[in-house]
Amino acid sequence: MSLGDALRTLTRFPLPAKKLLNEERLLFWFPLVGALLGFFSWLVCLLPLPTPVRSVLVIALGAYLTRGFHWDGLADFADGLGGGWTKERALAIMKDSHSGAFAVITVTITLLMQYSCLLMLVRFPLVVVLAPVFGRYMQVLAASFLPYAREGEGTASALVRGAKKRHILFPSLQMLLLLALLALAIDHRLWLASLSSFAISFITTLVVLHIARKRLGGVTGDVLGAVEVLSETAALLGFLLPLA
Repeated sequence: MSLGDALRTLTRFPLPAKKLLNEERLLFWFPLVGALLGFFSWLVCLLPLPTPVRSVLVIALGAYLTRGFHWDGLADFADGLGGGWTKERALAIMKDSHSGAFAVITVTITLLMQYSCLLMLVRFPLVVVLAPVFGRYMQVLAASFLPYAREGEGTASALVRGAKKRHILFPSLQMLLLLALLALAIDHRLWLASLSSFAISFITTLVVLHIARKRLGGVTGDVLGAVEVLSETAALLGFLLPLA
C-alpha cells in the first residue's frame, strides 16, 4: 500500500487504478496527502490577487482536488442527524443522494467560516498547509477508534473495519515530527498558533465522534468526510486565536 494508493483514494489525481487490499493501511499516508493538498493551497496564497479572491480559490481548489466528497459527507451527516431520530432513520437519510435543509445550512455556515478565517490567514501560507494535514489526521483517529456504523458494505466499510489502534502510530509520529520542525523553523507566536490550531481541531473531532457514537453507533464514510471538513475548519479558527 503506497502513498500513490492513498492519493488515488483521497484525491482526483489520475493515478493508475488497481484493486486495494488491506485498505486500512492507507491511513498511514493520510497526513501526507493532506500536506500535498496544502502545498497547492500555499501556491494559491502566493498569487498576486486580492485577499478575498485568494481565499475563495483556496476553498475551491481544495474541493476540486478532492472531488468534494468530504463536503458531500458533511452534508449527508448533517441531514442524517437533523432528520433522523433513530440510528436506522439517520443512516437511511445519510444514504440518500438528495440534500435537505440541514445539509444546506451546515455547508453554508462552514463555508462562511472557512472564508472568514482565510481572509485573515492567506498572509500566513503555513496555515493552509497545516489545516488539511490536521484534517486528514483526525480522519485516522476517527477510523481507528470507532466501529463502522452500518451493517453490510459501504464506502468506508473495509477501511474502518480493518483499522486498529496501531494504525494511529505512524500518522501520530508524523504529527510530532511536524510540530517539532515548526518549533525550530518559525517564530514563537506562530508555533503557539500551530499548537492552538491542532488543539481546536482535535477537540472538534472528539465532539463529532461523540455525537457519531451516540447517534449512529460509530462512523461511516460520511462521518469521516464530516470529520475532515469540520476539523480543518476548526484548525483555521484555532490558528487565529493566538494571533487575535
